Order: sequence, then structure tokens, then C-alpha cells
Amino acid sequence: MEWSEPSRSVSVGVARADGRVTIRVAGELDIASVPVLARELHRAVERPVGRTSLDLSRVTFCGTAGVDLLLDARLRAAAAGGSLAVERAHSAVLRPLRSCGDAEGLRIAQELATAPLSASEQALRLSVVSAALSAAFEITGAPMGNAQVHDPAGGVLRIVAQRGFHHPFLTFFETVADRETACGVAAQDRKPVLVEEVTASPVFLGTPALDVLEEAGVGACASVPITSGDGALIGVVSTHHAQATEWTDEQRRALEGLARAAHLLC
Repeated sequence: MEWSEPSRSVSVGVARADGRVTIRVAGELDIASVPVLARELHRAVERPVGRTSLDLSRVTFCGTAGVDLLLDARLRAAAAGGSLAVERAHSAVLRPLRSCGDAEGLRIAQELATAPLSASEQALRLSVVSAALSAAFEITGAPMGNAQVHDPAGGVLRIVAQRGFHHPFLTFFETVADRETACGVAAQDRKPVLVEEVTASPVFLGTPALDVLEEAGVGACASVPITSGDGALIGVVSTHHAQATEWTDEQRRALEGLARAAHLLC
């Protein structure tokens, strides 16, 4: 997916395939930036192709103007004989939807609700990825990193532990469900992803994630998928260096071993 150049603090990516339009949004939806998304939404719903999907998992702020646009676009899509489905949304979008006082806003929020993991399962996953993150720090010697737990119901990774990061990194990467991050690729491919230089990596080039990584002072990263004994994804642990880093063969072998055996750490 190709992203637009950031305009008024928001970027929009659009993909069209098999009679379906997918629109992804990253950044802030306020009264100044809403027109950027409005153009793409109006274009999609005025020439309906059946289904338009909207991914708001990278929207870190959503004001009243953003909520109003979303509700209006849903009505326009239905009136034109199509549909607009919100597939994922950041907590910054869910909060105003739940409190906007509009039945359609609440309906969208309910559609996005997923059954949470049980307390015992959440605790087990947290224990495993936390132990794996500690092991990854020892292997890489990195000063920054985070652990994510996989939410099978929502199909996303959620940060549950971290070292060395602050806003906007933690806000932007609150949930991950794409291949525009090393952790997302590691989760989907079930193998470690080692990036020696983020500014030159095809994983990040041309994506809003690259700007956030650069602002956070990340020059290199390594992401390791953590799976159960039967191969089910538990989560991903990632470590980050401030400078471009050449990963040694020893580190690569150790991270691959961690991926295979992390569930045995606890």
C-alpha cells in the first residue's frame, strides 16, 4: 500500500483490489486534517465497489470532526448501495465513538469489540513474553525494546511491556496488525526479522511508521515471534538500537533459538 505524504498531521493509504477498497489512516484526525480523509472516503462511497474497509488502528487522536466524518461516510455508503466497515480502530477512536451520543457511533464501537483473553491466559502470555524480552535484551545488548501479546480475537499485537520508549512511539504502536513493522512481519511469518538499518529497510520505507521510529531514535531493530508448543502465536518481542547495527551470526542463531523455545522460559 502506498501512503500519501503527511498532510496536516495525517497520512492516508488506499488500496483497491478484487472489488474492494481498503483505506488506512495514520496520525491525528482533527478539524484541520479531516478533509484529507474526507476526500478519499467521499471518492470511495460515491463510486461504490461493494465494500470499503477502513483501518483506523494508527489514528492517535480523533476529535469531534473525525467522528462526524465517520458517521456521515457510513450513511453515504449505505445510501449509495455499498458499505463502509471499520476493521480496526485505535483506543483514541473508540473512546469518542462510545461517548458521542450517537447510536451509529456506539454500533461501530460494538462491532469492533472483541472477547478479551481470560485473566489467567493474559497473565500466562505476559509472563512468557516478559521472560523472552529479558532474554532478547541479553542477546542483543539493546537499550530499548518492547513485548507484545497477541490478541487472537482482534488479530492484533498489543504492547504489554517496554523499556526506553515514550509517546508518540507507544501511542502509535499501541496495536499492530500489518506488515509495515518488523514485529508485524515476524508475527505473520513466524520467524525473526532483523533490521540492520530502519531507514533503508523495505519493511519501513514509505510508511508513517518510519517517521515515528526516527523520532524515537531507533536505528536498528530485531523482532522475534513467540509461539506455544503447538505453534500458536503468543506474542512478539522486539529490541531496538539507536544506531544502524550489523547483527552477528551468533546473535542471529540465538534469536532464532529464542523464537523456537521461548515458551519454555516460564
